[in-house]
Amino acid sequence: MALRWFLMWASILTAVLAAPPLLNQQQAGGNLRPVGTSFGVPGSSSKFDYVIIGGGTAGLTVAERLSEDPTISVAVIEAGGFYELDNGNVSQIPAFYAKNFNQTVAPETVQPLIDWAYVTEPQVGLANRQFHYSQGKTLGGSSGRNSNIFTRPNKGYHNRWAELVGDRSWAWDNILPFYRKSVAFTPPNTEKMGVNVEIPYDRAAYGSGGPLHVTYSNYYQPMNPGLIKGFEALNLSSQTGFSSGRMDGYGYLAVSIDPDTQIKDSSETAFLTQALNATNFRTYKNTIAKKILFEGTTATGVQVETAGLSYTLEAAKEVIVAAGVTRSPQMLMVSGIGPREILTQNNIPVIVDRPVGQNWQDHCAFEFQYEMNVEGNAALEGDKQFLYQATEDFLQTQTGPLTNWGGDILGFEKLPNPYREALEQSALDELAELPDDQPELEWLIASHGPQMAMTSYVTFTPAILAVTSKGTIGLTSADAADNPTIDPKTFSSPTEQALGVQMYKRLQEFVKATGLTKGPELKVGELGTSDADILEGIKQTGLPWYHGVASCPMGKENDPNAVVDTNGKVFGVRGLRVVDASVIPLIAPGHSMAPVYVVAEKLADAILKGL
Repeated sequence: MALRWFLMWASILTAVLAAPPLLNQQQAGGNLRPVGTSFGVPGSSSKFDYVIIGGGTAGLTVAERLSEDPTISVAVIEAGGFYELDNGNVSQIPAFYAKNFNQTVAPETVQPLIDWAYVTEPQVGLANRQFHYSQGKTLGGSSGRNSNIFTRPNKGYHNRWAELVGDRSWAWDNILPFYRKSVAFTPPNTEKMGVNVEIPYDRAAYGSGGPLHVTYSNYYQPMNPGLIKGFEALNLSSQTGFSSGRMDGYGYLAVSIDPDTQIKDSSETAFLTQALNATNFRTYKNTIAKKILFEGTTATGVQVETAGLSYTLEAAKEVIVAAGVTRSPQMLMVSGIGPREILTQNNIPVIVDRPVGQNWQDHCAFEFQYEMNVEGNAALEGDKQFLYQATEDFLQTQTGPLTNWGGDILGFEKLPNPYREALEQSALDELAELPDDQPELEWLIASHGPQMAMTSYVTFTPAILAVTSKGTIGLTSADAADNPTIDPKTFSSPTEQALGVQMYKRLQEFVKATGLTKGPELKVGELGTSDADILEGIKQTGLPWYHGVASCPMGKENDPNAVVDTNGKVFGVRGLRVVDASVIPLIAPGHSMAPVYVVAEKLADAILKGL
């Protein structure tokens, strides 16, 4: 009841502060420009220079950058619509982020207008459980429905990426300008937070003129002092955020939210709103890309379908696939590019035999939940008075817990001794392949709890960043409207499992040192003391973390794992490029949103330069 009351009341605010462009009129060159001019007419075949499949994090970024050149025409095909209209304000209010990521596979838990409703294959490494693998089917993609945590990887990660693909332009010093390009940074507002604390950040790491707002929540989580105490007990040092190429230590999280309204910022609110001012830009929303069309081995356009109406969007220069880590490999495969065996099984003529969908990587996270002795976001679910006050704060001053996804501080580290000494040599050898500055573990903490909570809870979510397992994306049919098969093979490698056991032991030290918890752990309870007992226990609370990459990885043409070159061009064909998380060849430590934006910025620049 309390939540329904809030959604009704706050919908007035969000309609005013963050109405989607669809509800407004745009001005171009001083002349009235109805916003409908920027949307394609279903059923009307048209021709553009570039046709982009997918209006998500990467797709809208690329589209906006290309449309800045008035001589270039751009079309975006997006299966969803505006999340502000299709999901109320749940996708706008930071504190509601967790409602978009329910791991249960029950159909009634999935919002069908903004989510593809993927269900994984049974995960052997996670006690044969299946998961709802949430991916955005909406303008903005997953940037419109995630926690909006903004972290960048370590320097060594990018240098390793550059070495793997044989292209120094992906090394840290060369990629940093593209990271900065997207961002308009605003320092933390400690006056609004209502606390007299210093929030360390590195201003030089951020840009100032980009479309995407990056800042800090106007709510200081009461658990923060306990978390700092816990991290210091683990001998982690304080960090100036996680955007300067260094990750080891703990620090405050920057997030992509509007600094004034505290409403979430996405590629839709940041990049699409700019692109809609361009006379050379069209979006086809609620439209499925069915397959890429070819003349010989040259991509010429895309067959699309809107509400059963089939038509063609021709591409004079390129088709750009930006449908995400799961949908991009599917689109290549249904169009004839992928493993010969999979294509043949689905009666798809083979244009190019490449390992599409075969090297998918994702993190594994684990949830451990406790009652907490300080106030937290969990009470928004069941404490009516707490929710009322939080709503007043949000509406009147843009402060309070609704401005905060659930946490402010996280930490990263390599597994230290004495835990590291317990690993077998084979695991140590695999971990040694990571750069010296690259963390193996993440410590994420949120003040979330069970639904309808009447008290405070804290959820510790450690994650394994040293990923050695590889999953797959397959086909259920030759029709792109049917969901692909999803098998991340999460937590399936011996090295990850050995690391997970020691991670759990390290977690016990951390939880105790924070002084925040009361009572037993609530999800899996007390585990046995043997490594075997711990492993079986943590398998029951692990989950894929929606940070998938490498399902169409870039690399050298003679690399048996590579699908595209370092500019995103698909090997073996012309006029076809992939630009999204699927081309990232190695999973980054931390969170994936910033690396996806940087791929889009860099490859848009390559396209404009004719590379």
